[in-house]
Amino acid sequence: MSDRLREYLSIGVMLALVGFFYMQTPSEVKHGGSIFPNALMGALAFLTLLKVAVDLLFPKSRAAKQDVDQATKDNRKRFWFILASIIVYVLLVEYIGFYVSSFVFFFGLTVAVQYEPRTPRGLAIRLASVTGFMLFLWILFTKVLLAQLPKGMFF
Repeated sequence: MSDRLREYLSIGVMLALVGFFYMQTPSEVKHGGSIFPNALMGALAFLTLLKVAVDLLFPKSRAAKQDVDQATKDNRKRFWFILASIIVYVLLVEYIGFYVSSFVFFFGLTVAVQYEPRTPRGLAIRLASVTGFMLFLWILFTKVLLAQLPKGMFF
């Protein structure tokens, strides 16, 4: 299978997933409670279609394509780790709660996918960033939007 065909198949799968998740939204929720998920799905669909347009309008040179191919091969393990992490996160969010699972997911992901060597200072910065982000999400969902999130075992 050629790289171009593989790329367009992955784009098709991404658009099919967006459509599938949109169809899964119950009709009574579509009006107010799903603004954020629908915005994410719309952004994902838009960016996917934008990538197709850019690829068609501005084909890559052979040298640039070789650089991208090498980077793609180098990042394959990273991609599969991220995909597996997302699946585990989605499966666990109902059981251990949104905030705990999100904290562990975001911190683990930022540590696992970093390119520079791990240092105590870098870990502290990531921990502080994830803590701040989770605090922002807590304020947004609990205080501003008054949204019910999965509580799970912890909170």
